[in-house]
Parts: sequence; C-alpha cells; structure tokens
Amino acid sequence: MAKWDEQSGLHYKQVPGFNLGVTSFAVIDKNKIAFLSDASNEIVIKSQSPDSILSRFPVLTAPRDFTYDNGNFYVLGESQVGVYDVTGKMVRSISYPASIVGVERITRYNNATYLLLPSGYSAEIESAGNVIQPLGHIGWITSSGNYVYTKISGNTYSVKVVTADGKVFEKSFTADKKVGGVYVVGSTTDRIVLDVQTFITESPIQVERHVVSIGFSTSGIGEIASTIKVPDCYYVLSNKELSVSADGSVTNMVSSPQGVYVFSLKETTNEKTQNYPDALLAVRYHFNDHLLTVDQK
Repeated sequence: MAKWDEQSGLHYKQVPGFNLGVTSFAVIDKNKIAFLSDASNEIVIKSQSPDSILSRFPVLTAPRDFTYDNGNFYVLGESQVGVYDVTGKMVRSISYPASIVGVERITRYNNATYLLLPSGYSAEIESAGNVIQPLGHIGWITSSGNYVYTKISGNTYSVKVVTADGKVFEKSFTADKKVGGVYVVGSTTDRIVLDVQTFITESPIQVERHVVSIGFSTSGIGEIASTIKVPDCYYVLSNKELSVSADGSVTNMVSSPQGVYVFSLKETTNEKTQNYPDALLAVRYHFNDHLLTVDQK
C-alpha cells in the first residue's frame, strides 16, 4: 500500500472534471512496484515495505500508461512514447501519427512497442529500436503473443483469440446480468484473463466488476475457471488497474481515500477466499461522484 502524501508518497490532485493520482502500475519484481502518477507526471518506484519509496523521476506531461521491459520504462503520452532507463534518464522518444487518437494503453512484446486502441485493435509502432509505419492487428496483444478481441451483445460476450502462429479461436459466454463492457487484461499459454463489467442499474449507471479467467490451450478456448469480484472503490481515474504476467500472476491496483493498494489474486470459484480487507470491500467510492466543478478552485 502507498499513501497519498505529496512529500514522501503518491500525489493526489483534484482539477475540474478529473481526480488525478495514479493512472497505471507495473510489477518490476517480487519486491518492487512502479506507479505512474498523472498528478505529478512522474514514475514512483516502491518496495513492499511500508512508506518505502525507492526512487522517483519526472516523465512526459499528462502521461496515460506505461510498461516496463528489459530495464526501460515506456511511457505513453499524446503522439509520442518516452523511453526512460532505471535512473530516470530519457533515452529516446517514439513518435506515432496524430491520426491515432484516444489511446490510453501501451504494451511491449518480442522487442516491439504496441498501442492498445479503444477499438480493440493493436497498433505496432516500433520494432527492434526502429520506428515503423503503424501496423494494425485485430485484438490486444498479450505477453503470450496472442491477440485477444472481445465484443458484447446483451448478456452475452464473445472472445476471439488469434495466436502467435496464426490460429483463430472464438467462443461466447453468457453473464447473469446485462454486460456493460469486457476488457482484455492478458493471456498466458493456458489462460485468458478479462475484466468483465455487468450492469447493476443502467440509470444511474452502476456496474459490478469481475476478473474472469478462462481456460485456453492449443486446441481452443475452454470454460471459465475463475471469477473474482473487484472492490467498488475508484478514488482516482486510472487507465490500468489489472495486469497479468507471462507466468499467470494477476495483480489488481485499487485506489482508495487512504492511498493505493496492489493485490495479488489467486484463481478461485469462491469470491470470499480473496484477501481484500473488509474495510476496503465496505467502501463504495467513485471519483465521478466527487468531482470539482469549473467554478471551484
């Protein structure tokens, strides 16, 4: 857990229309986590010990997302990606066309940089150190090299996987409520992990969010193996709150009035086995309900 503390922790800032704090995170190793702050435009690296900020350094203004790969941080900004080494030195910049708008996610795979587009497609913009003409792929590329694409219709959502060797698999699933959105978290050699959001009410809009893990193999998409309910607590606007590594470890960043938590999740068919604190599960907070208006300072 990292507290909101402008002097020694993570910054929190309210501006009209937004509550800013941490927009993304990355697990560097088993003892270190990096946070991308859009409130202070910096990367903050923390260990698991309480109040233990190891380092921090400035990055692009209004950063949206970042990823860590081969000792470098790739920070997504408007029309460019800034590449920083572990000391915070900007070692290069990767530009992408202004025609690619609304991008909030970035990833790396096989020494290449990809923008994860709101349309559900991936745009490869750099490979082996060379900026390239954006190359589009259906689905979001994951750490396993698979592209995963989703679409929704009523209570049903479908999952399409295009594997690294070109095989295509597709399967539909039915939720117990109307589906508001399905977002790709990642995939491994034997799992597809999704962020599935279903409506509790549509007016006003209120959704319930689950991390859904689906079996996967060389023969196709399997059944749902695990469903984990995520706390309904969103203190700041974040673009990446869930992550899955190549070994299948799933992590969840939760922003609360006290600070930011990162939890490691285990597959389960019993939601009560997850170790979210009771106090956090009891909080229902969404930044959209606590915004400054334009006439407030």
